[in-house]
Amino acid sequence: MLPRSYYNEQDLRKRQIDTLKIFNDHVIEIDENSEYSVEFTADGKNMSLNVVLSPEFPNENPSIYVNPAVLHPWIAENSNQIVGAPGLVNYSLHSDLGRVVQAIIREFQRSLPKLPNDDKCNDTSPQSQVSVQSLMFPELEEFNIDELQEILENPDLQDKLLENNPQLIQLELETEEIMNSIEHIAQDNIAKQQSLDDLKTEVIDRISTIVQMKMNCEELHRKYQKLADMYDPHRIRDCLKVAALQADEDAENIAEDFILGKMPVETFITKFSEKRVLGQARRTREERLAHQLAQLDKATT
Repeated sequence: MLPRSYYNEQDLRKRQIDTLKIFNDHVIEIDENSEYSVEFTADGKNMSLNVVLSPEFPNENPSIYVNPAVLHPWIAENSNQIVGAPGLVNYSLHSDLGRVVQAIIREFQRSLPKLPNDDKCNDTSPQSQVSVQSLMFPELEEFNIDELQEILENPDLQDKLLENNPQLIQLELETEEIMNSIEHIAQDNIAKQQSLDDLKTEVIDRISTIVQMKMNCEELHRKYQKLADMYDPHRIRDCLKVAALQADEDAENIAEDFILGKMPVETFITKFSEKRVLGQARRTREERLAHQLAQLDKATT
């Protein structure tokens, strides 16, 4: 699995949406990649969360609304938008949208929020206010006013209450899970670093080998071209024609030297005959090769 730093913005957005569908049932897509509805039941009542993702998501927190509107410490005043859920407050690129929504649903299912049309919503007595606050701390419902006052004045009791709060425990578990996941990814990256270094070295070696082979290939091609030009049949024919003419010219020079008395008759006969025979042989070969090349050209056209 790649670390999240290797994902682009679109991949991160898609991954967050995937976690929404993985960790929650009844996810309905209202607007592709932008708005989703998650239906659930709490104390036999049908409810839903509306999850809205801005174009800047996941760099910007998601907006989550509960329907129907309820009274709960996590919900903004005179609104149905959830703003106080720990997962939303501490949301980052390393959060999972699906887990955040799942934690909100579990909170509502543990302590069903009061609906605005309930009779008790109009109750402004201290006991009613304590009841609303106890949604986050259900155990407070078991205490009387004196015990609640004692907790309010005793920091040690407050710390103990916080330590035993299910939501904080869940948050700590989720944080620990995320930290373990990050540690696992880091260890996995470290373990793969040597392998990546070895592969990099191997690639560099192969590139060097390919470059050397290319240089050798070019050198061999130059040699081949030189030999191909040297032994080209047309070139050989031209060389034979030139060599035959050179032999005839040498024979004429020998005859001229003999006429001028520069050469004895025995030497003249030997050299002149040798040059005439050599010229005739070269001319014969040139004519034979020219005939063969003409036949070859005729066969290939």
